[in-house]
Amino acid sequence: MATCQACVLTCMDFRIQGTVSQWLHEKGLAGKYDYLSLPGASRNFIEEGKLNLVEDSYRLHHIAEVYLIHHEDCGAYNLGDLPVAKQLDRQRQDMEIAARILKERYPELKVYLAFLYLDGHIVEFSVA
Repeated sequence: MATCQACVLTCMDFRIQGTVSQWLHEKGLAGKYDYLSLPGASRNFIEEGKLNLVEDSYRLHHIAEVYLIHHEDCGAYNLGDLPVAKQLDRQRQDMEIAARILKERYPELKVYLAFLYLDGHIVEFSVA
């Protein structure tokens, strides 16, 4: 029987989809995750209904993990003129807010944060 291990919330940007898919496959998640691809990933997590979508995954598919994946030069953030380190800092704030909300509501969930550089490099962060 197939099980759903995780919910992945990433940006809809076509430039990152292949790298994200490969990274998830390398983590052993191929075929084991719900995939939410929305502008800005976890930006405006509650206001844009993204929390509700992750909660649907939890309720319907009994996920144990959530991956929040942001990326360099995200059009939803419109920060492309800033150095990548500044883009990462700004987006990491939103990832941490979303992670905190998820952990408050579902303490048993493991939440992972990642930032993808357009060269294919992915940096993972711990949830504070």
